[in-house]
Amino acid sequence: MTKWTLGSSYPIALTISLVPALSPLTVQAAPLNAPPATGILNSLCYDYVPKVEKPSASQDANAQPVEVDADRLEAKQGGTAVYEGDVKVRQGVRKFDSDYAQLDQKSRDVIAIGNIYYNDGQITVTSDKTLKSNLDTKNSELEEGKYQVHGSPVRGFAEKVTMTNNNQNITLEGAQYTTCPPGQEAWTLKAGSIDIDQSEVFGEAWNASLWLYDYPVFYFPYINFPIKDERKTGLLYPGYTQSSKNGMDITQPFYWNIAPNYDSTITSRFMDRRGLMEQVEFRYMPDPAHVGSFYFENLADDKQYDETDSLNDYLSDGHRYLLNARHTSMFMDNALRVSVDYTKVRDRDYNYFNDFSPSVGTQVDNQLQQSLTAGYFQQNWNLNAEVRTYQILLASAQQPHELMPRINHNYYQQGSWYDLAWSTELTNFGYNNDQAVQQNQGEAYTGTRVYTAPTLTIPLIDEAGYFLDSQYKLMYTRYDQTVPDDMSSTFTNRFTPQGGGDVTLEEGIITRVLPSFRLKGGMTFERNQQWFGEGASQTLEPEFQYLYVPYKDQDNIGVYDSTTMRQDYYSLFSDRRFAGLDRISDSNRLSVGVTTRIYDPAGDERIRLAVAQAFDFVAPRVKLYSSDALSTNTRSPLSFEGDAKINEQWYAHAGAQYDLEQRQISSSNSALEYRHEKLISQLSHRFVRDANYDLDRKGEVTDLNQIGLLLTTPLNDQWHLYGGYYQELDQNVKVDRKVGLKYDSCCWSINFNLEWVNTPDNVNLAPTSERSLGIQFEMKGLGSVGTGSKGTSLDTEALPYIRPFNLRDQ
Repeated sequence: MTKWTLGSSYPIALTISLVPALSPLTVQAAPLNAPPATGILNSLCYDYVPKVEKPSASQDANAQPVEVDADRLEAKQGGTAVYEGDVKVRQGVRKFDSDYAQLDQKSRDVIAIGNIYYNDGQITVTSDKTLKSNLDTKNSELEEGKYQVHGSPVRGFAEKVTMTNNNQNITLEGAQYTTCPPGQEAWTLKAGSIDIDQSEVFGEAWNASLWLYDYPVFYFPYINFPIKDERKTGLLYPGYTQSSKNGMDITQPFYWNIAPNYDSTITSRFMDRRGLMEQVEFRYMPDPAHVGSFYFENLADDKQYDETDSLNDYLSDGHRYLLNARHTSMFMDNALRVSVDYTKVRDRDYNYFNDFSPSVGTQVDNQLQQSLTAGYFQQNWNLNAEVRTYQILLASAQQPHELMPRINHNYYQQGSWYDLAWSTELTNFGYNNDQAVQQNQGEAYTGTRVYTAPTLTIPLIDEAGYFLDSQYKLMYTRYDQTVPDDMSSTFTNRFTPQGGGDVTLEEGIITRVLPSFRLKGGMTFERNQQWFGEGASQTLEPEFQYLYVPYKDQDNIGVYDSTTMRQDYYSLFSDRRFAGLDRISDSNRLSVGVTTRIYDPAGDERIRLAVAQAFDFVAPRVKLYSSDALSTNTRSPLSFEGDAKINEQWYAHAGAQYDLEQRQISSSNSALEYRHEKLISQLSHRFVRDANYDLDRKGEVTDLNQIGLLLTTPLNDQWHLYGGYYQELDQNVKVDRKVGLKYDSCCWSINFNLEWVNTPDNVNLAPTSERSLGIQFEMKGLGSVGTGSKGTSLDTEALPYIRPFNLRDQ
């Protein structure tokens, strides 16, 4: 064999750039070189796919020397060079092979025949026919070429490939495209002709048809498809849902690519049991510092409200709608930030979210929040303001007070021996009396609150293994209250002392000054021990806190944004018994706790157990409302938290609060989870005393006592089973049930899931059961149709999957 080494001034390497066709219809597809979703079979399906090979940044392929190997070289008269027998051309990462190659030195025309192979690290092309090309113009023509994209299962065939304009324009005649492995072509997209201009975003195909195995199933006279990761105006794939509440639910989105930084999606949603809903989403980003969206959906006539009753006669015309606006702006190098989050449905349309499950809006306890916030942030201080209103989505719920506005200022200073913090707040609490009157709730008290609290923290001991901190705080609060004569009976009852008497709320100026002292410390002990026959380390971390706040009667102050905090292990070491500022509890309390951790030889935390309790030298006397009973219990519930990574498969969590006075558990939560490769199963339980509603008796308070079971497991290489089950034990109500089955082959998948969920009716509190069916068919690398999740998610409609383990890894 003869070997020649040529310099870069004599390039003979052929440049080929083939781009395969992608799916019709979709306008937000991934770029062409992005591999499609491959499910659970990556290693089984695509081990034949070559890896992407890119030249280094310092190596330009065109500038690399060209090496040519051949069995024979013949230089003919006229400047023609003929290479025969195992011709190999190499230039950087580029490789070109053939049986025969001919180069005309004058015209720079190249002809290659037989066993043609080209690989540039991005794509591999093979052919047994003829290749014609010009080294100067890069115009090329290839007969019967097969291509395989690197790093992706995308591959195909073309009877003829023509490349012009320095490979920018590519025409494929008799082209085929698939992502299925060789010999397993479940689907193939075929086209009579495909034109690709690589300077454009989209290519074009004529006479295209989709084949399932050997049978054509769809024909497209003309389609276009993305060849770059950019967007285009057009139809998106439709969606389909079948549920007992809405019946057949079909969505057809239309995407409008207005500009690179503006777009809109317009969707028609047809529900055969309700009617036609129009949905419009507009997104904008004038520049990265200003981003927002506007969303509106409208159902002109809901068939469910043609027959009305006394509870929903305000929706007798069937008109239902939702409006959502979100915006964020940042100025002055992100120091100044402004944001809007506004969501609203029609007044007294309490079941809108239960009926239509919109993906927008901020909900907290059946309240839709509408807020405007602005803040200025510096290293040692910040100033922020918020205006917030609410829309109630529960007919029997009390309208909350609104922030009109709230202004906060926080200052921080860290010295060599102290930490100083100073928080100040000014809040004006309004009330939506119009909505309250609609709900027959009556008027409410309103007020303005000023709060300021300088806080000094002095570390007394700060050594390795132990610490002791002292904290001094002075809390000043001033209220200016207005109490109406015709105040709602709900508020009147709350502020009437037990046993009767006058309403304790006062009108006018009320001030409250309270100091607090806090002493908090802890130690850490370590020892070596054995853990399943291996060396491990265990810690013992006792901690304590003493908190003193004097008593001050606060029954004359309204409750605007405060509530009682549920006690657990971590709340015992807080300096607050109430969330919010309207109630500052008196405290003469000692909290003690101990935590132990076990670390394996790799430094991963395998077990954490913590137990704590608080002891009051004097029982707290501050109550949330005047009507509340005064507790004489001087001991908090005994709180326990535990997490364990038993081995690489088993995890466990448990937490409980035990009321020693009542001798009963007040709340608990636990979970046991098993993981092995693709198998995940979890058994969980949660209990909270007097924290739920008995749906059968329409709102009577009862215990939350719920058990859950989740499972996702492969049955074999193709079939996957998943599901979830939640049941309310005391009420014998199946909260949510979900089961799914997915078949996943190398190039297509089909997913079935069926779910039954109990959702509350926010008008009469009676439970409503809804059944929904999801089916999705996906051709990987081409697209999908149907509804429901493509994956095997453990989330259900009612509850998300939560892995409640908080162990630290090295």
